[in-house]
Amino acid sequence: MTSKSLFFRLLKEDFKIRIWTLAVSILTFFFSVIVATAMMISMHMSNSGIYEYVSIASDVELSKIEFAQAFCKYISITNPFFSLVFIGLAMVTALSGFSYLYSKKKVDMYHSLPVKRETLFFIKAINGIIIAIVPFIVCALIACLMIFINTAQPSVIMATIWGIIGWSLVFFLNYSVVLLAIMLTGNMLIGILACVFFDFYFPSLSFILMEYQKMFLKTCYNCGSFLEKFLPNVSSVMIAFNAFKLSEISEIVISLIAGILLMFANLLLYRKRASETAGKSISFTIIKVPVKFMTVIFMSMMMYLLAYEIMMESTAWGIFGAVVSGVITHCTMEIIYNQDFKKIFAKKIQMLICIVISLILVGIFQMDLLGYDRYIPKVSDIKSVAVISDILESNESLYYNKIKVGKDSFYAGGKNVYVDYADTDSIESSLLSKTDIGNKEAVLELAKLGVASVSDYYEDSQRVVISYKLKSGRTVQRAYNIGFQDMISQLSKIYDDEGYKKSIYPILTEDNDDIVSIDLNGIKDNNGHIALKDNNLKNRLMDAYKKDLLGLSYDTRMKSYPISSIRFNNEYMQKALEDYIRISNDGYDSIDKKYPNVMEEVGYYPVYPEFKDTISILNEMGVDAAKTLPIEDIDRIEVSRYYTPSRADEYYNEDNVKVFKDAKDIDKILGALAFCDSPYKDSLNEDMDLNVYIYLKADKDNPYGGSTSYHFKKGNVPNIAK
Repeated sequence: MTSKSLFFRLLKEDFKIRIWTLAVSILTFFFSVIVATAMMISMHMSNSGIYEYVSIASDVELSKIEFAQAFCKYISITNPFFSLVFIGLAMVTALSGFSYLYSKKKVDMYHSLPVKRETLFFIKAINGIIIAIVPFIVCALIACLMIFINTAQPSVIMATIWGIIGWSLVFFLNYSVVLLAIMLTGNMLIGILACVFFDFYFPSLSFILMEYQKMFLKTCYNCGSFLEKFLPNVSSVMIAFNAFKLSEISEIVISLIAGILLMFANLLLYRKRASETAGKSISFTIIKVPVKFMTVIFMSMMMYLLAYEIMMESTAWGIFGAVVSGVITHCTMEIIYNQDFKKIFAKKIQMLICIVISLILVGIFQMDLLGYDRYIPKVSDIKSVAVISDILESNESLYYNKIKVGKDSFYAGGKNVYVDYADTDSIESSLLSKTDIGNKEAVLELAKLGVASVSDYYEDSQRVVISYKLKSGRTVQRAYNIGFQDMISQLSKIYDDEGYKKSIYPILTEDNDDIVSIDLNGIKDNNGHIALKDNNLKNRLMDAYKKDLLGLSYDTRMKSYPISSIRFNNEYMQKALEDYIRISNDGYDSIDKKYPNVMEEVGYYPVYPEFKDTISILNEMGVDAAKTLPIEDIDRIEVSRYYTPSRADEYYNEDNVKVFKDAKDIDKILGALAFCDSPYKDSLNEDMDLNVYIYLKADKDNPYGGSTSYHFKKGNVPNIAK
């Protein structure tokens, strides 16, 4: 049994042998942490000097906070530079400690020592961790002290501690992976190739399988958590760079657990590893066939897809690519395994099996043998169902974009008010997860139309996404392109469903007491901001609007259009708008005109002519939500065709534009026009063949609304405009 004193003496002797790696580690962190921090401090002091010179105390303090935040971000595990540093150090320290396993003479020498294999393993492994982590900890603490002296911000201490923990575990994981590659291989070149395999095989496999789904499964919307989240993260490199957006705590926990499991596996492999495997390609014969099958099948499928796409979806060229790449990959691996070029065509049966398996997998995707595109669950199996489509509602971003108030010394008062725009994917993901449509039969009818339209093309096709949460716990999602006219009946049933509307429009579930003001944004300058100080009037307005919006039918939207938009502001929103107006110069003199015209990308809901109760209460408040553009303000209206007419038309000039200047004609055009001139837009069922431009007398050269064109609803085009 090895005594503690002997263990530490051996640890010290091994440390002396690897002193060069310690020098590399110290220099790396000295420049990347301490010197980099000193440069940051120098820049900060230069900026602080400017603020002190002009005696802006608040800006000096704010500058310190921002500088501390910059350091916290630099030292955090989100910094890709340190990902690269620790991956490199993991490779260097692991190879410097265990490269002797690749030499028969060194292996015999080490194994002849009167030391248990487990002890020798831990000596080498622990030294590698110490060499990389201790210099980083020391440099990080020195940098933290430097920053704290200059900013006096306690946040840098916690950020540094969290960074030390995070990066230490990220290194530990990558170090364990490199050790695994060393344990399984017999020479350095193959060991490096094994590292590449472990770090990139599974992310690459997930990418290829997702591409197969997108290419051949026409209704694929979501490739699933296994392919999108789990498989790509079966890689220490991807976790180090956080390429697939794990949370910091998830990254740390995964690194810790996976690192411990891999280190335990490395210990077992080290104990079982035969001394005779030094110099050979693979240490354990049992892994040769699985690794070869995995690699050959992957390369065959990848080259099939590549050849198929390059040669304009040619199946013949795809098969050619799969077969040739499979043969080449198999031959290459046999040469590597046997370290003999003469073995290039060894194991021909295995090569044939690999190619056949890859072609079978290709066929499963290309011919949809599993019925992916045809799948529709039974209504009795559905727990909840959601549908999203621009043809149902295209303004969801108004309710997901958020107004943010941040600290920024560049702006007056040290505040920066801005819109945090939500991306389409996050909006759709949220809606699909929370929407629960009561009329499940209508959704299944829509899905059947989608399945029937998979192989057809419709000129008026619209994208529809359906998500089923099944009672079994599974979530199934499909995306269809369906002809609009074919699905109007189903869309009407879905839109009119109370569950759908409450999921789409947050105001329907908002507490009346939370609302403190409203903004009305109408046609031209018909805008107003009203503080809701009368609770009775506020409740009447809120209840009326909720009732009107819930009662709005899809058939009504097909024929009507929103005449104005309304925004309901809570205290945070009201304060944020006030801050924005205070620091901006938007050109409006009246405060009532300012509120509705700022942050138009957030929170606006429609006001249709059919919202009689809402409009009536707004009138009581002194706001005319139904006000239209005065005819006397209009100089002319121009109507242009999107398609060139098949015959000459006397009403159209040489530019294919019909011009109306008579007041009666203008009145007819405006009466039929879907004149939506507010933040909430609804182009449902509009005739896009005709573009309408309005020119005001105040500006005869430029159309109203800039380049905005307006349209008629289908079936509601005035005869004079046809």
